Amino acid sequence: MKRILLASLPFYRLMGSHFNGMSLGISYIAAMLKSRNFNVGIYNADYFDSGKYLTQEEIFSGHHNYETIMKDENHPLWDEVVQNILRWSPDYLGISMYTANYPSAKIVSRKIRKLRPDIKIVVGGVHATLAYRDLMAEDWIDFLIRGEGEFAFLELVNNVPLHAIGGLSWRDANGSVVHNSGRQPIEPLDIVPFPERDAFITPSHNMDLGQIITGRGCPFACTYCASPAMWGRKNVRFRSVYDVVTELELISKKYQSSMIYFSDDTFSLKKERTIELSNEIVRRGLNISWKCDTRADCLDDELVGAMKAAGCQLLKIGVESGSERILKLIKKGVSKEKIMAAAKVVKSHGIKLTAYLMIGFPGETNEDVQKTIDFAQEMDADYYSLSILAPYFGTEIFNTMGEHGIELEKDHWEYFYHQSMKMLEKSSISPDMVEKFLQINLGRRRI
Repeated sequence: MKRILLASLPFYRLMGSHFNGMSLGISYIAAMLKSRNFNVGIYNADYFDSGKYLTQEEIFSGHHNYETIMKDENHPLWDEVVQNILRWSPDYLGISMYTANYPSAKIVSRKIRKLRPDIKIVVGGVHATLAYRDLMAEDWIDFLIRGEGEFAFLELVNNVPLHAIGGLSWRDANGSVVHNSGRQPIEPLDIVPFPERDAFITPSHNMDLGQIITGRGCPFACTYCASPAMWGRKNVRFRSVYDVVTELELISKKYQSSMIYFSDDTFSLKKERTIELSNEIVRRGLNISWKCDTRADCLDDELVGAMKAAGCQLLKIGVESGSERILKLIKKGVSKEKIMAAAKVVKSHGIKLTAYLMIGFPGETNEDVQKTIDFAQEMDADYYSLSILAPYFGTEIFNTMGEHGIELEKDHWEYFYHQSMKMLEKSSISPDMVEKFLQINLGRRRI
């Protein structure tokens, strides 16, 4: 029987932190393969056996370590990862790739190549989907899957003829790269098994297994986000309420997660559906606590009340900027007035509020940043998730940097990390203003 190992490679560990959550993409693929009786393992190489995490300030200061380890192929961390993979002895190694861990994938795969050239290396994920032509020029990749991977990976290991696998990039007998046509989005999503939570090949008792999605895609056009390029704005698909709540029951009873995280791009996108989901949680008597990401214009008093009754403890809203000028430039599609109204509704129901804030947008000034700081103080959220702009490969901002007079001189992955100051090297925002922005959370505890 073929052995398939699906891996999420180090990123946070390079800064001295870790990520003990699930990579839902590979967990879904693992579930699909396991349902067809393949021998499947999951390897979270960003896991560390601790429940304590770095503060946001410590992560910002740890960026130098990230760069140093990424550029040192002899660092002990890489040998640890490679040995764990080889110890499991897979026939196929599937790697979940986003831009920030591209160097991790490259280093680990090349080491595997030297030691076990028979292992087939398959990459997928957001970065693989958006940069597939560049990646297939690399010598360490056997196969690349674009878009959703559940059925494409299954067909690959089931020996379906390569030319017949939608979304697959591969090399023919002459070594020429072939990019098959894309495949239709999976519909209905309920046909995909619940993500696999029991196949980790290394210790996982500190693993947070409470992550869940209720749909795939986002219809909005924010210029800094890769979701439209990954999923297509017109292709938002939802799981049935029955399917979602059945998975919630499983998580609650078997995995006993203290906080379930709905990691949809915009959880409350459809009001009536979200109310239906909340009511079904109550009807089934699920005593759960949960959090989610959403937008200010996808919240109102009735909806937030239903979410609160169903166990919502924390709402995380994408605010980004307190400057109306910047909000328009990044095509956020929501006003400061609407954001403030939503924040007041959330707090009126006793739900904790986290606001995502970001600086470093092309053309942003000290005055714009000050407006963001002032707006944050007026909003008085419980916590602010602070970021420096990372121009994701394939986003509108990445593709239009030249129009703003900004030349990206470094490798794209060096700009990706949200706690990197790299983008500010090209900015007119002063160091003092950056420091002032980073002090917004003083007196607030991460939630």
